[in-house]
Amino acid sequence: MSGFVKRRRGLNIKGSRLSLHSGQPVVSSGNPSLDHVFGGGFPIGSIIGIEEDKYGNYSKILAKYFLAEGIVNNHALVLGTLEEDPSQLLQKLPKAVEEKPNATKSSTQTPEDMRIAFRYNQLAPVDSEQKSSTTLGHYFDLTKAMGSTVLESQDITQWHGANSEKEELNFTGFRNPHYASLLTCIHQKASEQLFNSSTDEGSKNLLRICLNSIGSPVWYDETFSQDLLRFLGILKAIVRNTLSVCLISMPYHLFHHLDDSSLCKKVTNLFDYSFGLEAFSGKNEEQANPVFKEYHGLLTISKMSPFNTLATFTPETRDLAFKLKRSKFVIEKLHLPPDIADDDGRTPKSVPTMSCSAGGGNNKLDF
Repeated sequence: MSGFVKRRRGLNIKGSRLSLHSGQPVVSSGNPSLDHVFGGGFPIGSIIGIEEDKYGNYSKILAKYFLAEGIVNNHALVLGTLEEDPSQLLQKLPKAVEEKPNATKSSTQTPEDMRIAFRYNQLAPVDSEQKSSTTLGHYFDLTKAMGSTVLESQDITQWHGANSEKEELNFTGFRNPHYASLLTCIHQKASEQLFNSSTDEGSKNLLRICLNSIGSPVWYDETFSQDLLRFLGILKAIVRNTLSVCLISMPYHLFHHLDDSSLCKKVTNLFDYSFGLEAFSGKNEEQANPVFKEYHGLLTISKMSPFNTLATFTPETRDLAFKLKRSKFVIEKLHLPPDIADDDGRTPKSVPTMSCSAGGGNNKLDF
C-alpha cells in the first residue's frame, strides 16, 4: 500500500491563514489578545464556548468583536439569540480602526517616584497585554459603530426564535421547538456550496455562527438538559463538516441551580475551546483587593482541544485578567505588585510599574 497521499489545495478564504503551531487554517475572533491566548486564532470547524459573566456584559462584547471581524472580511453570518432583537445587536458592532502605537510616557518623575524606584527609572513600563507580532484580525473601536450602510451589503441571517406558524424543520425530537428551529436555520445556511469543505469546486467563504446566551431562563423547560446536549452534538457535527466557526455564550452560573449537577462539564466537553469570564462587579472582596484594582475580571481557560493535531497549544500563562478600556477590550497577564516599605516603616506601597509576571503553565495564584 502506498504511503503517499495527494495533497489538497489549501483554502483561500479572506481573513484566514495557516497556524504556526498546528498548520490548520485559523481565523480571528476579532480580538487580537484573545487570539494570542489561544495560539493565534481559532481553527475552521471549531466551536468556542464562553462561560458568561454574571450580567453577560463582557461576553456580549466578545460576540460583537466576532461578528465585526466577519463583516470586515465579508464572511457570512448567522446570529441567533432570544435575549434581544438580533438587529439591535448588529447595529452596535464596532468599527475597524488601525492600531496606533502607545504614546511614549513622559520620563519626568516626582521625587516620591524617584525615592521609591530610582533604580528602575530607565526601564520601560511592563506591557502585559496578550498580543503577537503577526496579528491575524483587525482592531476595533468600541466607541464607534460600524453603521447600517455597511451591514446592508452583507450576508447576514438572523434568528430570533421559532416561528409561530408551522415551519419546515430538518430536525425533530426536541421538546423545545427553539432548538429544532435554530438548527434548521444553521443547517440550511451551512449547506450552501460556498461553505462545502469536501470539494474544491468554485470559490469558498467562511460562515460565522454566533449564538448569544444559549441556555438562559427563556430556554428552560422540563427536558432542558437533554435538549441542550443533543442540540450541541448536532451543531458540532454541522460546524465540523463545513467551513464554519461557531461562538456560543452560556450562563454557566445559572446551570448550578438545575437538577443535573454535571451539566457544565458535559457542555464543556462538547466545545473545542472554552473559557470563562469572571467579572469583579458586585464582588466586594475582589474590588477591594489591590491586586485586581487595574482589572475588571479574570479570564479562565476551561478547555483547549488538540484540533486535528497530536498536541494542543500551550499558552504562556493561564493567569489572565481582562479590562475594558474606553475603546477596546484587552486581556493581560495577571501581575502581582510587589510590597515596598517606606523608609519610615509605614504601610507598604504597591508600585504597578515594578510588577513581576506570574508563573506560566498551569500554576495558579494564591491570594
